[in-house]
Amino acid sequence: MNEIRVRFAPSPTGFLHVGGARTAIFNWLFAKNKKGKFLLRIEDTDPERSKSELSEQIIRSMNWLGMTADEPIVYQALNIERHKQVALELLNSGNAYRAFETSEELEEQRKIAQRSKVPFKYNRASLNLSEETISKYLAEGKPYAIRFKVPDGITEFDDIVHGKTSFKNSDIDDFVIMRSDGSPVYMIAVVVDDYDMKISHIIRGDDHLSNTPKQILMYKALGWDVPQFAHLPMILDEEKKKLSKRRNPVSTEEYKDKGYLPEALFNFLTLLGFAPENNAEVLSIEELIKIFTFERVNKKSAVFDMKKLNWINSEYIKNADTDKLIGIAKGSKYLTENGIDLTKFTDVYISSVILLMKERLNTLNDLHDFGAYFFKDPENFDEKGIVKYWIAEIRPVFREFSEELKIFENWKSQELEEKLRIFAENRQIKAAQLIHLLRLSVTGKTVSPGIFEVIEILGKVSTNRRIYNFLQKN
Repeated sequence: MNEIRVRFAPSPTGFLHVGGARTAIFNWLFAKNKKGKFLLRIEDTDPERSKSELSEQIIRSMNWLGMTADEPIVYQALNIERHKQVALELLNSGNAYRAFETSEELEEQRKIAQRSKVPFKYNRASLNLSEETISKYLAEGKPYAIRFKVPDGITEFDDIVHGKTSFKNSDIDDFVIMRSDGSPVYMIAVVVDDYDMKISHIIRGDDHLSNTPKQILMYKALGWDVPQFAHLPMILDEEKKKLSKRRNPVSTEEYKDKGYLPEALFNFLTLLGFAPENNAEVLSIEELIKIFTFERVNKKSAVFDMKKLNWINSEYIKNADTDKLIGIAKGSKYLTENGIDLTKFTDVYISSVILLMKERLNTLNDLHDFGAYFFKDPENFDEKGIVKYWIAEIRPVFREFSEELKIFENWKSQELEEKLRIFAENRQIKAAQLIHLLRLSVTGKTVSPGIFEVIEILGKVSTNRRIYNFLQKN
């Protein structure tokens, strides 16, 4: 069997979309499973829309997900002369022809089709020009595009996901392969680059399915072996609509910034369209490589379920090395932007917080959303909690307890709890009444992990300062 060679070929006209990331993952897993090569090609032939910083972002996101190319990255713009050469080969072999229509003339053809309520299709007027007329136009320097001459018949191929797929050639327009300004178009650039890169399998989204018969026709016209194709189902949002940045985060980097772990996102995206035999949902990258097969890839669109992503990410957080989580948290823009500077705290302290919070975290950003009080004193206190727990008869008792805490020495959770319960029993009140107020004064919230574990981590000085501030404000 020839070497398996696949590629991921994003255009640097935007950030790496999660749909694109899923495509990259399927390519990468297939290559690793088959002991083949995974290649990366940046399709930067559109000078107006392609941005070098977006190329860098795509590569950075790929690296974050753990996918690096097995060979140097290919930049399509560097191959333009090669694309032109092949376009001229097709022209000279009679598989393509010069089309002299102006943009205005083509627009008029479109309007006629629209009025007739039929799909627009180029009328092949230039194909029927005499050699004399063509020579005259060339002598005059009349601009022309080069169009591929679609032959009669049917184009068929066995799609790895969808099975036998066929297109009537009569439904395919004579498509442009080189513009009138001499620049090659995407359609031919992709074919040439895939051939030169010796790509054996082209794995991409369903949105490229209509391009496939055109590309197969070019392969055959050039006498090149046709690669195998696999077209992946679309990813829909929870409303069964196309993923849109208006409704969902769609950039891979956004999920990084939101505190998701790369392994968790990789795992989740793999399951969008791929169903393991045992229906397992939390799988290591090594396990995914071992079990990946296109026989388990669904034909139907997959749904991007945020609840499932959060659950998978929470499982990865629970099982992750604490030092790794600390490193990720320290690099979090979200935490910094929300006033949490982890550089002010020791790794030992951050580790204690993470270990206590692990079971409650869906993302590392939850360190702020659910546990900001570990890193900054509360400025406000839950209003409903104040009404419910800061009642007249308990206020003096809590103030008395706060005084005893100031001189209490054995600052461990078990001893602190024992101290509070004995104090409450001696004052003939429920321990819960003091516990609620202790939590409210120290965290500003009515819900937290075990409050005695919390104040042990916070330490005596911080705890007493917060209680004092609470009493001053209330």
